[in-house]
Amino acid sequence: MARKAQALNLRDDEVLELTSIIKKGTHKSRKITRARVLLAINSGKNHAAIQSELHIEVNHFYRIKRRYFEGGLAFALEELPRSGQPAKVGPRLEAQITSIACSVCPEGTSQWTLSLINEKLVELNYIESISNESIRLVLKKANVSLGKSKCGALAA
Repeated sequence: MARKAQALNLRDDEVLELTSIIKKGTHKSRKITRARVLLAINSGKNHAAIQSELHIEVNHFYRIKRRYFEGGLAFALEELPRSGQPAKVGPRLEAQITSIACSVCPEGTSQWTLSLINEKLVELNYIESISNESIRLVLKKANVSLGKSKCGALAA
């Protein structure tokens, strides 16, 4: 015999919050979908009707419902952090990139370029490989501009 589905009885303040999320439309679309699912469950619709109405998978429906029972409304609405790929550039490498960019330019060049910094990092065995974009982001974060050569002028 199949077990009976657990009823979802949202409090009035939770219903108001979910309705507000849907009406504002300024939240992420996933959060709005989760709010719609919770309101539909609360109104007594069955999972098949909710799935076809909101165009979600059955697992998505049950995951939202389970998360509500496990951790409440906030837990059901918000996304869990995703691990992603770990950052290649740590604080030590950032310091090395900045120090290279602030040092005297190589002979035969008027200023450091992203490619020259990249080559120098590999040559000094600081890292096996790194993209020029990663170097650019580090320099942007450190407020170092290769075009103005502020650092190079200070090092000379």
